[in-house]
Amino acid sequence: MIIPGVDGGAGAAAVGNLPLAACVRGVTGGQTEGGRITGILQDLGYAVQRMKDGPWRPEMGSVLLILGNLYWYPRLARQLLSKPKAKLPAVALWHWEPLPPSKASGLSWPLPNWREVARIALRDRRISNIYTNYLALRRVAVAGAIDVLAVSTRGRAEFLGERGIHAHHLPLGYTPEHGRDLGISRDIDVLFLGDMKPPRRRELIANLQRRGLNVMVRGDWSNPEFWGENRTALINRARIFLNIQRFAGEFSGLRLILGMANKALVVSEPMYDSAPFVPGEHYVSASIEEMPGVIQRYLANEEERTRITERAYRFATEEMPLKRSVSRLLNLTQEFLDRKQSSGDQS
Repeated sequence: MIIPGVDGGAGAAAVGNLPLAACVRGVTGGQTEGGRITGILQDLGYAVQRMKDGPWRPEMGSVLLILGNLYWYPRLARQLLSKPKAKLPAVALWHWEPLPPSKASGLSWPLPNWREVARIALRDRRISNIYTNYLALRRVAVAGAIDVLAVSTRGRAEFLGERGIHAHHLPLGYTPEHGRDLGISRDIDVLFLGDMKPPRRRELIANLQRRGLNVMVRGDWSNPEFWGENRTALINRARIFLNIQRFAGEFSGLRLILGMANKALVVSEPMYDSAPFVPGEHYVSASIEEMPGVIQRYLANEEERTRITERAYRFATEEMPLKRSVSRLLNLTQEFLDRKQSSGDQS
């Protein structure tokens, strides 16, 4: 079996011959990363059967991609755990939601807040926290139901590796939908775009505002105002694009791409292993205590700010295409299928 669109071999000749099933969570506001990935697959010639959750059916294709977080797909998880492997497709999971910090990071596991505890108790599938995400992934991985596992940061791969679960590092990359330079006037000093429900985030941003920073806060997953062209126009108005995470040291990457793609200077609290992004080269790292002074310095120094944003813009838009990571996932899946076929031939 050939995965079309994969570098080398006869892959390109088979474009369109292999249907895929893909679990993709949608939101009412706009296009998610899962939607962008399935769009890339369709551009490569795949017939992609999108599904919100299980069950998977054989006519959907012999390869199943799970995009984002297994916890979002409880029916599919039950199917993977209950069916014999011989009756299941080849399964590739690309996980990009938070996981606990690795032991090597030296970071503490954050305790869930009261809102998260309540939503965990209610089994709310809209949530994303380190505990439910990890437990859902671990149950299926340990059972041997995942054939290819990838995560979006090296820190998450490191955490899983410490627990005997091998995962590949596939960063979420850039697509034109993440933004571009509009060349408009930047009349917002500091912009934070994201969910303000996490108490830590609310507290830290309020602290910055009390210390004199003019931080504009926007963000709502269900509001179209903060997706697509509206989001691009908003970030293009910002000089500084702020990154404050749900817990200390966490790194996801997507917020950095949004800032860089729209030529706003990303200023972030310190993150553990932010590869492939380099502090001082692609973004500015500063503790919360240092941040007001650092931001004021870069607001006053347009030349220095522009030097970093130009370099970051080129890196994000030219060196980090999402298509590259999608192609790598396809290659990994093809390698698994080749090993499986070779093993069957020898037996």
